[in-house]
Amino acid sequence: MAFLGAVGAGAHRYREVLSLPGARAPVVASALGSMPIGMFALAILLFARDATGSYAEAGRIAGTFGLANALGAVGQGRLMDRLGQGTVLRAAAVGHAAALGALVLAAERDAPAWVLALCAAGGGLTLPQLPAAMRALWTALVDDPARRETAYALVAVVFEVAVVTAPVLVAGIVAVASPALAVLVAAALGSGSAFAFSATAASRRWRGAAHATGWLGPLAAPGMRTIFVALGAMGAAVGVIQVLVPAYAEDRGSEALAGILLAALSGGSLIGGLVYGARRWPGTPATRLPVLLLALGAGLALVAAADAPGPIIVLLLLSGVLLAPATVSASTLLDSVVPHGAVTEAFSAMVMGIVAGSALGNALGGAIVEEGTHVATALAAGALAVGGALVALARRRSLAPAGSYGGH
Repeated sequence: MAFLGAVGAGAHRYREVLSLPGARAPVVASALGSMPIGMFALAILLFARDATGSYAEAGRIAGTFGLANALGAVGQGRLMDRLGQGTVLRAAAVGHAAALGALVLAAERDAPAWVLALCAAGGGLTLPQLPAAMRALWTALVDDPARRETAYALVAVVFEVAVVTAPVLVAGIVAVASPALAVLVAAALGSGSAFAFSATAASRRWRGAAHATGWLGPLAAPGMRTIFVALGAMGAAVGVIQVLVPAYAEDRGSEALAGILLAALSGGSLIGGLVYGARRWPGTPATRLPVLLLALGAGLALVAAADAPGPIIVLLLLSGVLLAPATVSASTLLDSVVPHGAVTEAFSAMVMGIVAGSALGNALGGAIVEEGTHVATALAAGALAVGGALVALARRRSLAPAGSYGGH
């Protein structure tokens, strides 16, 4: 009953921010544009596994996509802050569709793994950054700080609503067709949603504020570096799990099981986001972040003790509950640790940390799965999340409000 009451209260808050003029159309487009992020995590891994015959190679190719996506996220964020959203998103959409088409074509012609990795890098670099664009729009659409945190929670919730369906969609496409079609569907969703988002009135009106920056951008701020590393460790933990799950499902003789297990993780994050955005919580985002990451590490480590799908689904669901609150806590901190004018670039840098961590986790997970067991892989995921908690705790003073990139 308490959970239902929290969701009901949260629904009221979410309706309030969605009723703001110009909010709904970009939210819908960003939700559709978020799905490819969850789809590619599984689709490229299965696609590369089919093409190369190796989970280690597949993990490296998926990791290359993720690292390039991380670089593309911060690059697109900086460009959107300066040039506006439309020009950047439309250019990225065209390049993204071309790169993923080239990836599928290269695999069909039995190209070597390095060529597949190069095409994957192009696709990751140009994946349109709609969550970052939507987060930036909320700073213009919402003035009240309390409503703004609800809006940031909505970004996470919308992302998880999209991502929770993505692995299941990929599993369905793979079951009736192939991983190659799943890759192409994800590319079409990403590019098409970018064009739709950039056509909305809110996106056309939005402009970034002028701000001084160096080549490091928001990462020059100590607090931004703390967030980057802590959430990078969280992303690495999730990246390891993203490789562990398909390998475990293959051992069980069911590729569809991989989609169900990954959906449990994302479904938990959706629940966590709904509950987190429904009420005020004790403490500050800076104190909540390490606690959430520490609990996440414990939950993922417990997967090592499970040897049947049922308990693993439960553990991934409970671990997932912590993901969105950790991300929202970090996102809220951006308003105080970096200048307002760098909002898109700062959020993109935060996403870059998560995605880069996930990419490294993919590669690490592939290597451990190839040589070890699911126990060692799960323990590695838990240790990474705990490491992120320790970074956030040790550097908590850097998360105090800053007036400039230098942290003054």
